[in-house]
Amino acid sequence: MGMVSFREEQRFEWFWTVVWLIPVIIVGYGLYRQAVSAILLWPALVVTTVVAVWLNQSKLITEVRTEGLWIHFVLLWPERTIAWSEIRGVEALTYRPIKDFGGWGVRWATARGIVYNARGKRGVRMVLASGERVLVGSQRADELARAIGERTAG
Repeated sequence: MGMVSFREEQRFEWFWTVVWLIPVIIVGYGLYRQAVSAILLWPALVVTTVVAVWLNQSKLITEVRTEGLWIHFVLLWPERTIAWSEIRGVEALTYRPIKDFGGWGVRWATARGIVYNARGKRGVRMVLASGERVLVGSQRADELARAIGERTAG
């Protein structure tokens, strides 16, 4: 790994963890009260708890490194490095995560390319030499676009 001049870690909005904790609480209460068969509730408790913990631990890490832009969505997607020589265009922008890509996480839309996003609606869009479009969500989109632009200009 080369020198890192920009680093950002983002987690999903707390709202999504809460959404998954609600069934954990309901199922846990059902088990406590033995309202329905525990045989049916235990698997539900395990699955909802695992998803809630998984969502809480997932994070998007973006780094501007010597060799390129490094993107890693921990617990969700393999890491990726985009070499500086591959980037043909870069811009900071505001987008609509649900309307443009169907939500957060790692998404792919035919006309818009791939997006890596954990929260918010700001990001940096890059066009690669292959024609691929890559959008990386960022709470510091202008700073990230500047850091990428400094390495790809010329």
